[in-house]
Amino acid sequence: MNHYNQMSFRSRYFPHYKSTIALAIPVMFSQIGHMVVQITDNIMVGRVGTTSLAASSFAHNVFIGGLLFCVGFSVAMTPLVGAAKGAGDVREVGSWFKNGAIANMVFGVCVTVFMLGVSFFLDNMGQQPDVARLARPVYLLWVFSIVPIMVFQTFKQFAEGIGNTRIAALITVQEVVLNIGLNYLLIYGNLGFPALGVTGTGIATLVARTSMPITFALIVWRLKEFVPYRAAFAEAKRDTARILRYLRLGVPIAGTTILEVAAFAFGAIMMGWLGATELAAHQIAIGQAALTFMGATGIAAAATIRVSQFYGAHDRANMRSAGFAAVHIVLAYMSCTALAFVLLRHITPLAYTNDTAVIAAASGLLLIAALFQLFDGVQVATLGSLRGLADVKMPTVIAFLSYIVVALPTSYVTAFVLGWREIGIWTGYVAGLGFSSALFFVRFYLKSRTISFNKRSDAPIV
Repeated sequence: MNHYNQMSFRSRYFPHYKSTIALAIPVMFSQIGHMVVQITDNIMVGRVGTTSLAASSFAHNVFIGGLLFCVGFSVAMTPLVGAAKGAGDVREVGSWFKNGAIANMVFGVCVTVFMLGVSFFLDNMGQQPDVARLARPVYLLWVFSIVPIMVFQTFKQFAEGIGNTRIAALITVQEVVLNIGLNYLLIYGNLGFPALGVTGTGIATLVARTSMPITFALIVWRLKEFVPYRAAFAEAKRDTARILRYLRLGVPIAGTTILEVAAFAFGAIMMGWLGATELAAHQIAIGQAALTFMGATGIAAAATIRVSQFYGAHDRANMRSAGFAAVHIVLAYMSCTALAFVLLRHITPLAYTNDTAVIAAASGLLLIAALFQLFDGVQVATLGSLRGLADVKMPTVIAFLSYIVVALPTSYVTAFVLGWREIGIWTGYVAGLGFSSALFFVRFYLKSRTISFNKRSDAPIV
């Protein structure tokens, strides 16, 4: 620890910037690609009408919680594989790959069944009848994409754990191209296809997402890079203790993810109480904020990879430096995106709609989005570093306090009691993200100083 404290800022962090960015850029590209799918869906559906755009927004905001709960659960693969990789134990990597895959598949099926049950209650969530009616078919199609996504996530998080973030980025191009092409055919009824409106985008997304794990499996099967891991995977046995360990790590990660998503999703539901115009404006602004956030999640994923690998190698100095370097990078990145939101707030909504009321409301929300960019970046980067340490229980508590105790009540009071309407709902987002970013940063600072190394690569002593 003394050696770490005596290092200069340059020697402590500069070597990590290049490595972190190299890992982060493909993840950023992949994550942004997923958001491009959602944004292009909204742009293309928005041309059908404001009600269709509101229906897509409503379906997405109900669905996204289940999807991200699954995706968050699958993230447990990366720190476990990363620690084994850092320790140089290929057999350990293969064992986590196999047992994590089993856990991911079972979890994905369970969430799919639950989300199908939610479909029966879409009419009871305070939305306009036409919005709820149009939302149901696309919601169901998206629910059926959860299992293919979990197969893809299994490959993706394994590959990231061993330091390969490029393949998922390449497959994202396939997803975007397929989705846009099928949207063009199925939303508007081009080239002889039926004009299905918002339902068409659900079909397009399901087909695109199903293609992704198939492509990833073929790549892992063919590339020489994966030969030792394929052998280790084949030799690995189903291990109940490992599956339970994966569950103990994955469920809190998923819980942390869902708590933030719940705050944003319930905020969208509150927008629906204000009206279709506010909900459409919210979807435009949140889509752009989510797009830039995907870049921040790429930096966070790189932090998880590097922190976990340095943990596995028992290298505390570099473990800490990697985590803090990620914070520096995300602050620089989110400062640029915040500036872009301010300068382009009257221009970018034009890509979605010609409705002047929607454009005016969206431009106001983009100003608030610019404000919470820095908070959002810091909280996700430090959370990624904590995941690299397999520290997941306390972050879940912090997330609950931030998004449920702070964000949601603030949104409701400022929107409906103080009368700030859509601006008030987003004010709650600022409060919650500011609170979480401060506590996650302090948690990583303290935990990285005191965490003990274990002889096993898969489980730090916490």
